[in-house]
Amino acid sequence: MTKKRIVTREFILGAIVVTFMGFLALTSNFDSKSGIYSLMLDVSPAIVGAIALSLVIFTGNIDISAGTILGFVAYTAGSLAENDYSMVIFIPAALLVGMLLAGLNGLISVKFKVPSIVVTLAMNMVHLGFYTTFLPNAGWIENLRDNFTWLGRGRFFDIVPYIFVIAVLVAALFMYLMKYTRFGKTLYAVGGNRQAAIYAGINPDRTVIRVYLVEGLLLGIAGVLKATTSNEIMPSAFQGREMIFISAAVVGGVNILGGSGKILGAVFGAFIVYLLSIAMIYLGFQDYFQFSLQGIIVLIAVFITVTDFSSLKKRLKRAFAPSGAR
Repeated sequence: MTKKRIVTREFILGAIVVTFMGFLALTSNFDSKSGIYSLMLDVSPAIVGAIALSLVIFTGNIDISAGTILGFVAYTAGSLAENDYSMVIFIPAALLVGMLLAGLNGLISVKFKVPSIVVTLAMNMVHLGFYTTFLPNAGWIENLRDNFTWLGRGRFFDIVPYIFVIAVLVAALFMYLMKYTRFGKTLYAVGGNRQAAIYAGINPDRTVIRVYLVEGLLLGIAGVLKATTSNEIMPSAFQGREMIFISAAVVGGVNILGGSGKILGAVFGAFIVYLLSIAMIYLGFQDYFQFSLQGIIVLIAVFITVTDFSSLKKRLKRAFAPSGAR
């Protein structure tokens, strides 16, 4: 894909975001100070999560357990904060949990040659069972104090949430890494053509394990950002958030089969998916329609990815051409 086409696509995504924001501003109080603050607050974890899933998808893999990993991250941070540990303890601990759980997914997939969708779907179920079986009160923690919530509720200039600034910095860092470093080129190479990557001296298995570790770190960040916006935690409430992240990635142009896509596109995708959800709520749709929409988005993205449109165009021309011209 040429640089001109990439810029055009991302310009279109940005225009869609602005259009949605304009629609919501004209039909509600979305353009108020509180509306803008709520947008930045809610979309921040989705931005980081979309980046995390994009990295994995770049290599031709997937993680269906991302949501339940967030639950473990949130529980780790909340339980330590509840026992009066400071952020210098509970934040690194939460990030480590994210890395261990996501890294385990990558290790199992690589070592046992099991497709990542199978491994992570199974781990999603394992995580949910662990919540109810081993965590006290299924991991439900309430009445968390300011030592935990100050990050999620703090804001600059009384409007810009701390966590939005963190999300923007994470996005900027990974935009740089994907464009200018060997790390980014390696992910694209493995997802685009695994055999060619091997010929180029890249170890695909090692790359996959590493990208799952990085994904876990980012899921740890996303989990902390989301958890600290509230004074209570229920790990199972994070189930399904992986669909938001995947939808954001594919809406932003990340090839669901791997090998191509941009971090900036995933960021725009996170805004689009969130704004779609807000619009559906305003228009009176029930919550389950949002899950349907996310599924439809992924299906459309898969269709666009696997369809050879040049071949389809030729077949349509033959089908509708006059009988004498066939």
